[in-house]
Amino acid sequence: MKVPQHLELEDVIAWGLEAVDLMWVAAGAAAGWWLYAYVPADLDIRIAAATPVVIAGLALGTLRIGDLALREWMALAARFALRPRRLLVGGEP
Repeated sequence: MKVPQHLELEDVIAWGLEAVDLMWVAAGAAAGWWLYAYVPADLDIRIAAATPVVIAGLALGTLRIGDLALREWMALAARFALRPRRLLVGGEP
């Protein structure tokens, strides 16, 4: 049996997520847990400190707009904002 090699299929590992997506989710969860565990404050302040990090990890790992992940959109926006700019004054000679 011949297996087609020209197909560009995504490697889905769990819950419809690829390895990179799962790494972002896991990194957000780990960073949130670390903040929750090591911030020396009351329970509500520790939760408030950890929640944005967990939400960012979930968003960067799972959110897709069209065919691109949110992290790819953010990279495109950063490249657009940091591109070299040239000012053209006047017409051509």
